[in-house]
Amino acid sequence: MRKFLTVIARIIAGVFAALFVFTALLAILLTTLNGQMFNSNTYKTALVDQNIYKRLPEIVGAAITSSFASDPCAQNQLACSMDGASPELQACLTTALGSAAYQSIGSGGRLPTSVELQQAQPCLDRYGGALKGNPKPGTGGSGMPFFLQNLTAADWQAILTILLPPETLKTMTESTLDQFFGYLNGTVDSVSVPMLIFKDRLLGPAGKDLFMQLLNSLLPCNEQDLSQLILGMSNGGRVLCKPPEDMIPIVTALVPDLLNTIVPAIPDKAFIIKAPAPGAPSPGNGPFGADPFSTLRIIRLVMRLSFLVPLVFLLLVTLFAVRSYKSWMRWWGIPFLITGIIGLGLGLSIVPAFNATWTWLIAPRIPVFLPAVLPQTGVELFRSIIHTLSGWFIVPAVVLCVIGLGAWIGSITIKDQIKPDQPEAPSTPMP
Repeated sequence: MRKFLTVIARIIAGVFAALFVFTALLAILLTTLNGQMFNSNTYKTALVDQNIYKRLPEIVGAAITSSFASDPCAQNQLACSMDGASPELQACLTTALGSAAYQSIGSGGRLPTSVELQQAQPCLDRYGGALKGNPKPGTGGSGMPFFLQNLTAADWQAILTILLPPETLKTMTESTLDQFFGYLNGTVDSVSVPMLIFKDRLLGPAGKDLFMQLLNSLLPCNEQDLSQLILGMSNGGRVLCKPPEDMIPIVTALVPDLLNTIVPAIPDKAFIIKAPAPGAPSPGNGPFGADPFSTLRIIRLVMRLSFLVPLVFLLLVTLFAVRSYKSWMRWWGIPFLITGIIGLGLGLSIVPAFNATWTWLIAPRIPVFLPAVLPQTGVELFRSIIHTLSGWFIVPAVVLCVIGLGAWIGSITIKDQIKPDQPEAPSTPMP
C-alpha cells in the first residue's frame, strides 16, 4: 500500500513538474515582454542601432515624393475602385476576375494585368465604378500645398536635415518616448513633443537656410507674382515663387520678420496625450472599463506576478515527491534543466523565426505600390527590437540550465543518508 501511494504521489509530482516547465516558460516570456516592451530604452537602442536619426530625412523624402504618397490610386486604380465598392460591383468583379485575383489586387498584393483591367471594365461601367487617381493639376491630390508638390526627394532631405538634424531629432524623440512609456507606467499624466528646440532652430541660422532651400525649389516668378510675393511676405504671407537673382537679397531681408511672426505661434509643446482636467471622472469603469491605459496597467500587473504560478507548482512538486536532499535536487533540478533547455532553444530561434515569417508570410502581402523604404525600415527596427527581446529571454534560460544541471549532477553524486533506526548491513568477515 505504501509503495502504491508513493507511485501515485510521484505521478502527481510529475504532472506538477510538467506544469512548472510550461508556466515557467510563459512567465519568462511575460516578464521579458513587460520589462522590455514597456521600456523606452529598448526603442532608443533600436533607433540608434539602425541609424534612423541620420537616415530619416532620406526615408521621409523618398516616401513623400513617391507616387503612393502623392496619389495612392495612381499605381493601382482598380484596387481603389474596389475599396468601398457596392455589393453588386464586388460580386461582378469577383466573377470577372476570380476570387483569388480579386483578393490579391484589392489588398494591394499585386498590380492588375492589362487583361484583368479589360475584364473589370464592364463591371465598372455597369455598376458606376470609376478608375480613380490622376488628380487635376494644381488640385493637390495629396492634400499638400501645391508649392510643396514640386519638391524632389533631395529637396525634402535637405529641408528635414536643416529642420531636424540628427541630434535635435534624437533629443525630441527620446524625450517623447520617455514621456509615453512613463505615461504607460503611471509616472506622468501627459505626453508631449518638445518644440522649443525646434523653434530656436527656426529663429536662428537654420531658419534662413530653410527659407533659401524652399525658395530655390520654387518656380520662377513673373512680374505679377513678384509684386504679390513682396507684399505677402511683408504681411507674413507665404512664398509661392522664386524671384530673380537680383531680388533675392531684398526678399531674404524680410525673412527674420516673417519668422518672428510665424514661429511664436508654434506651441512650446505639441501634446499627444493631454492630462485630464482637475476633477474629471475616470473614463474607466471597473478593471476592464473604457480606459485602455488602466486596462493595460492591470495586464502588466498580471505579467509581473506571473512567476508566482510556476512557484506554486514547484512547491507542490516538493510536497508530493521530495523526501531527502537527493530527491529535492532531482525533482527541482530536472524541471529547471528542461525549462532552461527549451527556453534557450526558443530564445535562439526567435530571430530566425521572425526572418522566416517576414520572408514567407508578411513581405509577399505588402502592397507593391508602397514605397520600399518604408517596410524595409520597419522590418529593420522590428528585427532590432526582437533581437533585444531574445537576449533578455535567453539570460534566465541559461541561469535555469546551469542551476538545473548542477542540481541534477548533485542528485547523482550525493548519497542518501542512512536513517538512525535503520540497521547497518553486516560486514563480510575477512578470511
